[in-house]
Amino acid sequence: MKKYKIVVDTNVIVSSLRSKIGYSYKLLSIIDDERIKVFISVPVILEYEDAIKREK
Repeated sequence: MKKYKIVVDTNVIVSSLRSKIGYSYKLLSIIDDERIKVFISVPVILEYEDAIKREK
């Protein structure tokens, strides 16, 4: 089975939170698939947090 290594960009996170229609939401809805390995770091998480707070 092929594994996909991904880093989710901040705009994908924000887009998926705004709408349940589109590829951003679809991507995050399958993020727990065993074929997907997500790479993340503390600075990226802080960027997500900042962007989400700005959108409110």
